[in-house]
Amino acid sequence: MSMVRRSPYPDDYEEMVERRQRRPRRASQEQRRGTPLLLKCFSWLGVILLCFVLGYLGTNILMDNLNKRLLLKPENRVENQEDLKAMEEAERARPASPASGENVQQVALTLYYVKGDTVVEEKRNFVARTREDNIADALNAVFSLSGVPSEDPIRLLHVFRNAETAFLDLSSTFVTALSSLGQRKSLLLLTGIVRTMQDNFSPITQVRFLIDSKPPMSGGVVDLTVPWKMPSRS
Repeated sequence: MSMVRRSPYPDDYEEMVERRQRRPRRASQEQRRGTPLLLKCFSWLGVILLCFVLGYLGTNILMDNLNKRLLLKPENRVENQEDLKAMEEAERARPASPASGENVQQVALTLYYVKGDTVVEEKRNFVARTREDNIADALNAVFSLSGVPSEDPIRLLHVFRNAETAFLDLSSTFVTALSSLGQRKSLLLLTGIVRTMQDNFSPITQVRFLIDSKPPMSGGVVDLTVPWKMPSRS
């Protein structure tokens, strides 16, 4: 009686061997599948870049050809005598543009200045700027129209406003000019300055003077240490 010999290996041994043989194959297949995907990405990027460069160069070449054929000639480009003549005729036919100063906003100021032995008034237009700048414009015009004598021009250093008071900080040449004018004309000049400030820059009603950014010294032909204002109208 023959006996069946039992195999020393498990029943699923062959299946286990087959599984182990399949693993490296699958790994190698996955590696082979991954490499073409990366190459495809670089290939598509290269194609897109190439299309962009070709499109840019092609557009430039096309525009150059169109310009040469005068199909898209830029405005004001002269290529021959006929173009020059046409441009000159167009310039002559074009209406003249308004002067640059006409579009600038202006402000009319009433100036009071010394003329002879009295104070006269005159209206003048100035470029509309900040109130401090227009105060400086008006004050310089009053000095000029009054013929204030001075070797060096009077400079307005600063302008301050506090409620109804305007503080005018002037250079020391202002004091020298007042001495040259004498007491009567100096009083007329200060009257003109106060009226100019009062009538054009409300709510200013009085003026205080500073000399070189300091309170003025007493002892001049007129007292600059006090505020100057017009007498109240009854």
